[in-house]
Amino acid sequence: MMEKRTAILIIFGIMILAGLPSFIRYASGFITGQIESVVIQNRWDFVGLNILLFLIFLIPLNFRKKVNWKSMGVYTAFVVSLFVEMYGIPLTIYFSSAAISTGGAQTVHDPILTFTILGQTFSMTFWKMIGAAITITGMLTVIVGWSTLYRKRQTVDIVTSGIYKYSRHPQYLGLILISFGWFIHWPTLLTLGMLPVLIYFYYKLTLEEEKELKEEFQDFKKYEQYRKETPRFI
Repeated sequence: MMEKRTAILIIFGIMILAGLPSFIRYASGFITGQIESVVIQNRWDFVGLNILLFLIFLIPLNFRKKVNWKSMGVYTAFVVSLFVEMYGIPLTIYFSSAAISTGGAQTVHDPILTFTILGQTFSMTFWKMIGAAITITGMLTVIVGWSTLYRKRQTVDIVTSGIYKYSRHPQYLGLILISFGWFIHWPTLLTLGMLPVLIYFYYKLTLEEEKELKEEFQDFKKYEQYRKETPRFI
């Protein structure tokens, strides 16, 4: 299993390295305002709806015995700042384009898909679609992780079945994927700075929870074996 996971990680690493130059051009286009598209502004209905939707994924964490409010706060701040910039006030574009001579708008990537929601037209480029796919994967990971725990809510033993067979903390992994996917979809200086902080907080939270679990479960050896065989995130 370890060899298979290593091979998968190597493949993903090669794919990331191959796509990195393209993503850097794409991200710099957003950060410097060099985008040949209409920047959505003052759509506070979209801001509110998206913030509400993606904060819903924090609800399952409130059913834990101990809630880390700092980690939840970092995720909340990430989501709020992201959607305020996407649909409210594009602060990064304003500040960076004023400080950097762009020489006019440029086409970073041609749109692959265009659609309209509530009178607003959206264009999906290659990297936006990649980001959306990662975000949806994160949403499904949180949902599956929570449903697995909910079905096993009567058991006093550690849950190692379902998605927990592949990840010790699938719900935290899901929140990280949601945040990372949105950063890929709409990269800004603020979210670039907040994303590593968010990942750090959830990593630290897994350490704290596993320390508590060691004391909680009577079958200590079984839990240690589970930790050795199952990765923390992926």
